[in-house]
Amino acid sequence: MSSARRSSVVIAVIAALLVLAAVLGFREKQNDTGIAAPAPITTEVQLAASSPAPPHEFPVAALRSALTAVCSNDAPDSDDEEWTQEEIEAELDADYELQLRLSELSDRLSVSSSAEHLHLAALLQDDPALRVELLDRAVSRNPSDPLLIWSAVQICSESGESVDCPLRDWEQRLIAVDGQNSESWVLVAANRYAAGEYDKALEAIRHASTAAESRAYWTETAEMIESGFAAVSDYAFPERAYMAFGLAASKLPCYGDYWAMCEEQSAKNVDWAYACVAYGELVENQGKTAMDAELAHSIQRLGLEALGETERAAVVEQRLQAHRQERLDSAKDYNPGTERLFFSNPSLFYAYLAAIRSEGEVAARARIAKEIERLLEQQPELAYQPN
Repeated sequence: MSSARRSSVVIAVIAALLVLAAVLGFREKQNDTGIAAPAPITTEVQLAASSPAPPHEFPVAALRSALTAVCSNDAPDSDDEEWTQEEIEAELDADYELQLRLSELSDRLSVSSSAEHLHLAALLQDDPALRVELLDRAVSRNPSDPLLIWSAVQICSESGESVDCPLRDWEQRLIAVDGQNSESWVLVAANRYAAGEYDKALEAIRHASTAAESRAYWTETAEMIESGFAAVSDYAFPERAYMAFGLAASKLPCYGDYWAMCEEQSAKNVDWAYACVAYGELVENQGKTAMDAELAHSIQRLGLEALGETERAAVVEQRLQAHRQERLDSAKDYNPGTERLFFSNPSLFYAYLAAIRSEGEVAARARIAKEIERLLEQQPELAYQPN
């Protein structure tokens, strides 16, 4: 098995495990603040949020060039190859070396005056206190960047009592700059809930259920990481893109916290059940990733079951199973070469991330696959030909 193939597989597996941990993980949070609601959502904002975004156009020239490059490489490794013990040990050693490299990159980024670079330095930093210090510096330089403030609130929430961080200030700032985002409000709700402030948590999740959009900043984080790596590392673009994608996945919210919060309180309080159902409905309509859909359906179902609305819960369960089947069907058509194209050059990588934001993860993958098929029909010589 080639080292390139092993690296791609390792990164993909790490990303998958990190996403799973984000879904199932639970964390302790402390918070004692009250957050003021943002300005009401106007009719124009509501209409804009509910209107489907136009399909994002992939750069055909870049796709054609990538096809030529990828398909002219040596024959792809067989997916049936088994790893030897030596290969596994080599990958573990490589992972340790990667952690050292990332720590070095964090040190380089930490001396920058750029808020974006300080933000990335914090994400790569293992020391909780230093991580918060870097974020504090970043926020002071760019206090109105939603992605930065979102990340600061997440990291501060995860730090617990061991680190002194300005969670109250950052949460208020997050709502001020990103108060029409359901995921900012539900993050605040989870913090309130962990602190035992159930009334404030309910108020926050009600705001989450009426927001204009639902954005967990996965693609934006991947873009920020790739850009930062480009500035301070000698990694080739595909390496930067793969690492950015995997690291961004590790920064997803702890969706399990949201689910547990709704499960526990919906069983006790109908107000919670209604709020959680409404939040799930919004995420189902506005979310863009497969994880969004999974969370949205699951939270709706548990809320409806708590309300005794078994028929509606069964309908939601049908939608959940249909979504899962769609993902399974998509997986059947999975082609590793297509994934290599996503990460082969900046034009395609950034176009793919933009397409996820525009139309959703599953739709973006399906459309680029169709575009590849169309190009191959027009230019069959682009298809891989073994030597």
